[in-house]
Order: sequence, then structure tokens, then C-alpha cells
Amino acid sequence: MDRERVLDDQTVIIQDGKIAAIGPSNSVKLPATTRKIDATGKYLIPGLTDAHVHLYSTIEFPLYLANGVTTVFNLDGRSAHLLWRKQVANDEMLGPRIFTTGPIFDRPHKPDEAVRIVDEQADAGYDAVKIFNQTSQAEFPALIAEAKRRHLLLMGHISRAAGFELTIQSGQSLAHLDEILYTYFNPQHDNNDHVVLDESKISTVAKETADAGVYVIPTLHTYATTVQQTTDLDAFLKNPDLRYLPPWAREEFQSPLNHFKAASSPEQSMRMQSALAFQRKLVKALFEDGVPLLAGSDAPDVGPMAGSGLHEELQELVRDGLSPFQVLRTATVNPALYFGRSQEFGTLEAGKRADLVLLARNPLSDIANTRAIVGVMVRGKWMSKTDLAQRVEAMPGAYQNELQQVESAMASHRPAEAERYLDDHDPLRTLGTAVTMDLLRTQSPPKFHQMILQARAAAPKWRLVSEAGINALGYRLLAQKRFHEALSVLRMNTEDFPGSPNTFDSLAEALFKSGNMPEARAAYAQALSLDPHYANADFAQKFVAEHALE
Repeated sequence: MDRERVLDDQTVIIQDGKIAAIGPSNSVKLPATTRKIDATGKYLIPGLTDAHVHLYSTIEFPLYLANGVTTVFNLDGRSAHLLWRKQVANDEMLGPRIFTTGPIFDRPHKPDEAVRIVDEQADAGYDAVKIFNQTSQAEFPALIAEAKRRHLLLMGHISRAAGFELTIQSGQSLAHLDEILYTYFNPQHDNNDHVVLDESKISTVAKETADAGVYVIPTLHTYATTVQQTTDLDAFLKNPDLRYLPPWAREEFQSPLNHFKAASSPEQSMRMQSALAFQRKLVKALFEDGVPLLAGSDAPDVGPMAGSGLHEELQELVRDGLSPFQVLRTATVNPALYFGRSQEFGTLEAGKRADLVLLARNPLSDIANTRAIVGVMVRGKWMSKTDLAQRVEAMPGAYQNELQQVESAMASHRPAEAERYLDDHDPLRTLGTAVTMDLLRTQSPPKFHQMILQARAAAPKWRLVSEAGINALGYRLLAQKRFHEALSVLRMNTEDFPGSPNTFDSLAEALFKSGNMPEARAAYAQALSLDPHYANADFAQKFVAEHALE
């Protein structure tokens, strides 16, 4: 991958997880105890990097490896991700190498508070900070300066307050290509409905981005997947890789829970299709102006699946005008450059990490051949196609076992055990939510309530059974239109936290959505009586006034 070429008849020697030697087979001498892997007629490439993922569980690691993804960049980190990174690096766990941001900067902060959070993330050992839409203009310079001082990489969305120019001039790389549309091509700077797809500006924005020296993760297949969910959800749901998601995550893509389908109108779908076609022109212009691109799938948040989503992105970039070699660089050489680790991985050279993918066919002639995987080596450990397939097929059972393990601990009044497991295995709280949903379904309401109270007493700081955690459970049920259960859970929260206006506000919203206006008004009134200035007080006052005669 140092340039576009195929080296024929080579032998690669691996020792201690690294490439010890590489050269013509007739001149490379094998150590006496060498284990040989016959790659005659096949093609060896560096392990692939998916530069935009969201890691929910270690159970999904085999899916990345089976697709030749030996390195990932996790863009919403928690302490569990740091633990997994350490376990993978120490060969205590088989998985891709992990780079990770800290928790997203997804709300405004005062400048000194933003600096403090950056320092906390740097001290914890995260590799990067991730900036989101809501980052304020006031905090942005301080956040950026501190991240640079602490040698953290910069990645994320474009802060709507800071804007496109300030973002790229700061050196922050972009996690999605469509962020440029929502800012540079949005004259009103308000919402995505006012984007103007002006092709005459493409060359200017491409040059500005190139001059800034930032990286861009296009995630075009991600965007295409969201378009498909709005226009043909049935076709999307036929993706066979969906079976490798845990059942509770798979539910989110079904109608009516699928928020892309639920939130889109025919007009919005048409705008999205036009925006996708525009981005395909934009990505080619960025590449031609020298903007370094990173291949990323955004798996599995919005549709692309772990592992296979990266191959879809590579295929997308070829369709958009890049050559297979140029596209391969976005998943090999370029990520290594971005992370400042070119001496460690990204190319096949002596001294580099033995993360390798053996293919049956040449990817330089057809990028689809990156899927023709014969075997994968990760840090010197070889896994055949059969071994990889077995690991992948074990995933659904592993998800079910994990769910039962945590449920058993909760039902058997061992909340501390459940809390410890979830802390280490459920960084984004999806498993924990699935556990409470399942227990609510299988237990009587009084027994479920008693279990929550016991867990709260044993683990007072555990978010899953806290006021906020139970509130989130109620809203999840509400989103599924399971009104009776949602109301039961939210009423329970008002009983447990009678001094919290937020619990009554949430109950009021559920009553309103279920059609019970008198009780909704009473709940909003109770929230206001507890604190007339709480976060949603303006809406509550208006609601109470408008429904005074009901």
C-alpha cells in the first residue's frame, strides 16, 4: 500500500505479533519452527480500519474481525471502552484495536467547564475529543486549545454556533460529510430544511477544507442507509446482517419505532435523496483537492452493520469516482496517518503490526474483492474463514445469555453483581435498558417496583435504577406506544421521587400522549407547584392555562 502495485510471490514472516520480514519467496528463509499458511494465488492486504463506529458490546467484535476490520475508531467513549482497549492490547480479549474519543460534547458549557472536561478525558486516557452540534461558540476556542495542549485528536460534527470556517480552521476533522451541507450550504444556519445545494460552491468549500488540512469521514453509505429507511424500510429490513444485532437493538429499526421512517415526509425524503446525490459530487471534489478521507461506517447506530458496513462504504467511494487503490488508502494508510501511528500499521512492511487480511481475489481490480476473505490475522493471531464464521454465528446466543445473566442477578436480589457487569459490558446502557424492559414484562408491577427499590438501596448511584434511569425506561415504553406500561413506570417514579418536578412533567407528557388531558393538566400543575421555574416550566404553564376548562 505504499503505492499502487502488486508484489508477486512474496513470503511474510510473523513473529511476536509483528511483521518480521517480507520479500520474494525464493530469498526469505523460514525459521525451523514456522507455521505455514499457504496463500498461493491469493492477495494479502493490511488490516482495515473503520474510522467511525459506536461500540456497544464486546460480543460484536467477531463481526469486525470476520470482515477484516482490525482497527476501529469509537466516537462516543466511556470507561468500559478504555477497559476493552486495554484488554485487547494485552491479548486478554480478541478484538480490533480500539481508538476512542471521550463522551461527546453534546451540550453547551462554559469555557472553563469545557476545559475541565477535556482535562478529565485526557487524564482518563482517551485518544480524542468529539464535538457535537450543540457545542457553544463561547466554549469552542477554549475546548480546542486545551485538546491541542493535551495532545488529543479533534473529531466531530460542526458546532452550529462555531460554524464551518471556524471548525476547520481550528483543525477539527469531520465525522460526516453531510455536516458541511448543514452549515456551509445552509444560509439560514437554522435547520436542515433550508440547505441550498449550490454546486457552484463545491470547488470553494473543497479548497477551504483541503487548505485547513483536516480529515473527513464521508459516511456516505450511512446517509444512503437512512434514505433507504425513509423510502423503502422493508428492503432495508431484509439485510441479513441485522440478525447479528441484539434483539433489543433490532427492534429500533422496525416500524413504528424506526425514527427515520417515523420522522420523514415525502418531501423530506426527496430532499435527502437530492442531498445524497450532491454529497457524491462533493466527496469527489474533496478528494481531488487533496482532502484526506477516512472510511467509516457509523455502525451500528443508524443502519450500517459492524464490519460489513465498512465494505459498503468502500464500494460507495468507488462509485463516486475514486479508484480501488485510492479507496483502500482510506481504510489503511490514511487512518494510520490520522492517528499518528504510520510506523505501526497501515502498510505491509517489516516492523509493523501483523494485522493482515488474506483475500481470494485482487481488490485493486474490484473493490468488492475486499469481501472475499480467506482469513484474518490480528496482532499475529491467525483465524481462518471457518473459525471467523463460527465466532460470528455464536453472537446471537451470546446476546441472549448476557441478557439472562443480568436479569438473573436482578431477580435474585444481587444488584451489585448486575451493576458491575453492566459497568464493564454496557457502556451505552442498551443492555441495561433491555433488562429492565424484559423484567417489567415478566414481573408483576408490585414485584418489579420492589426489585427496583432493593437495587436502589444496594447501589444508590446506579443510573439504571435511578430517577433518570426509570424516567428513560418510561420514555422508551412511550415511544413504543405502550401507554399502560409507560404510565405505570412513570407513576412509580413520582411515588419514589415526590419532590422532583421532572417526574411529574414526564408523567404529564405520557398522560397527554395517551389522551388523558385532565390528569395531564394535574401532573403539569404538580410539577409547577414543586418548582415554578423548572426546565419545562414555560410549556407546563401554557398547557395548564389552555386546558383549564377540561
